[in-house]
Amino acid sequence: MKRLVVAMAVLAAGGIVRPLQAQQTVHLGIGGGTAIPVGKLDAAYSGGPSGLAYLAIGPSDAPLGLRLDYQYAGLSGKTVGGVATQDTHISSVTANLVIPFRVGEVKPYLIGGGGWYPVRLPGETKRENDRGYNAGAGIGFSLPYTNIGAFVEVRYHDVNRSDTSSYHFIPITIGLLF
Repeated sequence: MKRLVVAMAVLAAGGIVRPLQAQQTVHLGIGGGTAIPVGKLDAAYSGGPSGLAYLAIGPSDAPLGLRLDYQYAGLSGKTVGGVATQDTHISSVTANLVIPFRVGEVKPYLIGGGGWYPVRLPGETKRENDRGYNAGAGIGFSLPYTNIGAFVEVRYHDVNRSDTSSYHFIPITIGLLF
């Protein structure tokens, strides 16, 4: 009897999951590029490497999607007035809304959201847990003869530091969507 109940549950779940999978899309994206410091950060740092990993969730035909991102931005220290600044990095974990536009094979989109930005600047002994937000735009497209997509995006990040200042940087990312 127990096996019959389990078998019926598996069959029922299979009948439900397939239609849900047809309606719901989940994608993994990875990318890299460069991060450009802006404003206060630009005085002490120059651009450096940037990395992005994300999970996109939402029906393919919906007007809005959800994206959970991890972003890394490495900034190279400058020498200003004979004083060298050490390299630093800013990480972020953000939840973003994505507004896609359908234009043939190319899929432009707007993206924005907020989250957690752990920052440790040179000379600081501990990491500050700051909040921040980001906004930007991108273009997604399918790679020919594959089930893989690609994207290019630019976003502006504003990190609200606890010392009442804000740090700003702009990552430019190129990546793949699975």
